[in-house]
Amino acid sequence: MKEKLLTLDGLDGYQFEELIAKIMKKKGMSNIKITKKSRDVGKDIIMEDSEDNLVLVECKHQNFVGRPIIQKLQGAINHEEQRNQNRNVRGIIVTSGNFSKEALEYNEEIGQNIELIDGTKLKEICKELKLVILNGKVQVLINESFKNISKNQSKDLINKNYSKIYWSKEHKPNIKSNFEFIPVCYIKYLVKFDTNTSVGCIDSYSSSGEIAVDGVTGNELNNEVKDFFFSSKIDIEQIKDEYGDKKIPFEFTENDIEERAINSIIEEHTHSIGYTGNNNVSYVKECIPKRRDIDIKKFVPIYLPYWDNNLIIKKMRYNQKFYVKGSNQFYTNDHLLICKICEKEKSEYEDMNVCPDCGRIVCNRHRKIDYFDKETPICTLHAKPFKLWLQNRYFAKIENRNEYKRLWESKNLLERLYEDKIVLTLIVIFIILSIILISS
Repeated sequence: MKEKLLTLDGLDGYQFEELIAKIMKKKGMSNIKITKKSRDVGKDIIMEDSEDNLVLVECKHQNFVGRPIIQKLQGAINHEEQRNQNRNVRGIIVTSGNFSKEALEYNEEIGQNIELIDGTKLKEICKELKLVILNGKVQVLINESFKNISKNQSKDLINKNYSKIYWSKEHKPNIKSNFEFIPVCYIKYLVKFDTNTSVGCIDSYSSSGEIAVDGVTGNELNNEVKDFFFSSKIDIEQIKDEYGDKKIPFEFTENDIEERAINSIIEEHTHSIGYTGNNNVSYVKECIPKRRDIDIKKFVPIYLPYWDNNLIIKKMRYNQKFYVKGSNQFYTNDHLLICKICEKEKSEYEDMNVCPDCGRIVCNRHRKIDYFDKETPICTLHAKPFKLWLQNRYFAKIENRNEYKRLWESKNLLERLYEDKIVLTLIVIFIILSIILISS
């Protein structure tokens, strides 16, 4: 690769330790803990490898590392072996610079299980892990997404939904289908910490959770979208080269996204505890997890396929937006379910109707059925009324209204009364009231 894999400009020692911890996690290490600065006693990071060995890591962000650093880690290993006699303990020293000749010779001489990683080897590890680290921050480089669908499949899906709408077969929509890949990072975590006061430990807190962060805005992903994608098996595929321009780039590094997630996790898991002090006075203590109390168990950057489809029916435009996960969809916007008159959303396509005059999709409340042919729908804005005496009849076609008018005019008085139910009802009510008055 021609581009730089690893630049550490501006990092202090502690930030270098955090970076190495992140790299070790990507190498498959687990239970990674960065020790407090005042208590590292020869080890900056404690972790476990895939064989359940205890691994002590000393990090040195400096040009040269000499023999004393190896001796210091050697002493830390011996100390841990005394404390953990049933476990193997090994060490790693990582530097952004080089090891002195004396340090290399001493490490070979003692034959102890200490791995030395210099700046050159660190770059090789980054290359193996496909990591690009600029100014000490891990760049998000990913070419994987949840399983997507083709444009033809997207159009078939739209047509399938649209076909459920009443009278849709008479009006085929013009469909323009497009999609893009939305960048997100999915994070699983564990929070575990104790809160102590002068009376001792008043709260032992342990909780796990998950969070998904939008790689463009840095905000948490909508919970419904998060659950849609991550509540079951993550089934991924490589994004084809021809769709490379559909990927929206990550605007944040892994470090930035993790930091935002940690801030959200701290806020979510901050809670209050009531306790009684030594003076028998009741107190309330706010229990706030620290950054080191949060263990990021999983960090998965991935793209979400997001479709944006536009439909044109006559002069009316409609939009459907939905995420795709294989054969499943999650709609964030579906104009096919929103009445073009009252703007209320329905839950079923079967509750909607297409107006043949204007192409409006409307709910049952805002559509009329042609009184003459008993099947053609028409929106209430374009329904063609014909007034009897008090009651209206509505028609989708002018010729149907004219034909009905001719039939109406040919009817006798009784037939017209029977046709105009409002007038007939009023007459019946009048007769009943009259009988009651006469009887009384």
